Amino acid sequence: MATPPNPLVRVSTSGTVAKCKNYSDSPATAGLVLTATGEDNVPNWAAPAGAADIKVSNIMFVDAGAVALGANGSLSHPFTSIQPAIAAMVAAGWVAGTIRLATATYIDPVAIPIGLAVSFDGWDPQAPAILGGDITITGGIGSSDLVSFTNCTIVAANITAADPLTQDLQLLFDKTFNSAAITSFNALLTYFQSTQGGAITCTGLTISWDGYSWARTLQVAPAIVPAAYTRQFFDAGHDTYQRSLTLAAVAIGTTAFQSMVVPDYVRADDFVQMQVLDPSVRDFICGVHGVDAGAVVVWLTNLSRVSTDFDEAILLLVHHEAMVAEPPP
Repeated sequence: MATPPNPLVRVSTSGTVAKCKNYSDSPATAGLVLTATGEDNVPNWAAPAGAADIKVSNIMFVDAGAVALGANGSLSHPFTSIQPAIAAMVAAGWVAGTIRLATATYIDPVAIPIGLAVSFDGWDPQAPAILGGDITITGGIGSSDLVSFTNCTIVAANITAADPLTQDLQLLFDKTFNSAAITSFNALLTYFQSTQGGAITCTGLTISWDGYSWARTLQVAPAIVPAAYTRQFFDAGHDTYQRSLTLAAVAIGTTAFQSMVVPDYVRADDFVQMQVLDPSVRDFICGVHGVDAGAVVVWLTNLSRVSTDFDEAILLLVHHEAMVAEPPP
């Protein structure tokens, strides 16, 4: 004799016409699962168990690969692009917030309103978030809200003030490569373990560097206007430059001075040392007398060279330091 079917077994389906405790005609919805609503109720589509919103104060989550349905900036329902996250910050009345970016390329342009300080934080340091859309910031006049980038690669063409003739920007880059051109009236820029690849064009400009950022940016050599901007260093920021010390007609027993032109990023308050690359040549001695803007003043004493002409390979070690006045003795 065959065993009769178990009357308690329920099979939930969608797309049917009839509704009962076993069937549902609710359309399938991406990101949701068909869920029982009680023994005698019609099953319906709902978020998976354990997928309740996880919200963190003043943090919006963005993931280009997430499902757009129900996006609200929470960890479980991130936005899929950046601008909706900024709009949600404004709607919530935030004056500062962090946008945590999943590894992806975000190509849409971004506009940041005045009164909102935003931190763009790529949450995977091994695979930085890529920002490909132009970033426009409505800056203040005389002051501005800080916009910072951490673990990001910025390939956008521009980071600009909404009105670059009157508005100022304050930007910070941490472990970020930025190839975007920066344009504003005045700008206060800070770099930690980062590289500035794009040009900088401002009326007034102050840049603070650590040694890594200074060295890497010099390798790229972006155009920076004004050239005589204010520079501050968090550490020594060492650079080495190989040059030729060339002096003619220096008689034996006499000393000559030369203002040696070096790249214009040598400041008057840098500290410079010099060594001769061929230590076997010992018929002269030389050293650094002082540093001027864009030049290192060196001296050479002819000990015994009869020809009196010198064309010697030397190496300059430059310590880019924000020197401070020592207290009087």
